[in-house]
Amino acid sequence: MKTKPLGDKIKSSTWRTWLGQWAELLQSGMPALDALSLSSELQTGRVQGNMLRTGLNRASRFIQEGQNIQTAFRAAFGKVPVHLEIALVCAQASGDLGMALQTQLDRWKTTSDAQYTLGKSLVYPMLVLTLACACWVLLHHVSAPHLVQATSTPTSAISLSDSLLLTGIVALSIAAYFKLRPIKNHPETQPLLPHNLWFSSNFYHVIACELHAGLDLLHCLRYRTLPTAKWWGNTHLSAKTLQGLNNLMLGIQQQLKLGMSLSQSMQAAGAPGFLVRQSQLAEQTGNLAYCFFLASKVYEMRARETQQRLQNILPSMALAIAALTLALAYQFTLAPLYNNLTGLS
Repeated sequence: MKTKPLGDKIKSSTWRTWLGQWAELLQSGMPALDALSLSSELQTGRVQGNMLRTGLNRASRFIQEGQNIQTAFRAAFGKVPVHLEIALVCAQASGDLGMALQTQLDRWKTTSDAQYTLGKSLVYPMLVLTLACACWVLLHHVSAPHLVQATSTPTSAISLSDSLLLTGIVALSIAAYFKLRPIKNHPETQPLLPHNLWFSSNFYHVIACELHAGLDLLHCLRYRTLPTAKWWGNTHLSAKTLQGLNNLMLGIQQQLKLGMSLSQSMQAAGAPGFLVRQSQLAEQTGNLAYCFFLASKVYEMRARETQQRLQNILPSMALAIAALTLALAYQFTLAPLYNNLTGLS
């Protein structure tokens, strides 16, 4: 039986707490290895703390043996959170581990708080929907013995109320499909879920950090494989988003090798309009890192807007489905039962 990596067994809250401690120690001027050892000692004796301490001790030992910090964490935990992975990549390019950890910690807290708020907003609508379904099941069992004799009269034509209900179901399904359907993978389109937008933001953030550290542009545009994010257990869309970003970077790189300017290369590769416009400004000022930092910020803002929109849409949609469930329960259980009982009297 395949066991989970140590990193998957540790909760996100435990990771974030330790990451904040490590970043604070680093920003106080302590060396990275000493700060890592001290942060591992700060973990409590709980199960999560013990697992994290074990992994951190392994990582410290691997670093002392000469491995780089990113490889050491992968070897120690098997799999590390995506925000820690990105922080280590940015720190390797910029050399400022404390700032990279603090930046990614802030972004991680923002996404976690948004997901918690979204889940909290769905508690009441889902409770109403569950009660509506339970009510329907109960009414069906109660009315089933009385509805056995209700098929004596021919009812081949659908009644007006049935038609209205069916129309409402179809309309609600179509609206939900067009509101939440996955959009085809194109740099200008907005992904289905906010975690894909955060993923795009992190993708451009890594490139910006490498450019800011003075690395070559073609090196920064190489084919990269950042870890796919998990949001509601759905990684398929993250993989499609990553593939689209990788293809975009490869397209820009190929156009640059042909001798085209950066803005022309981005436009030919199908980059977002705001990225093309900022690349034109970057060609004049020479600040390429700012161009990609801006792209990261734009996707971050879109992610916040998408999360807010989901918080406004999903509870209302759940309540609408609950109301439709109650209407169906009345139409197909209470109404036939009432007609049957009045016919018997």
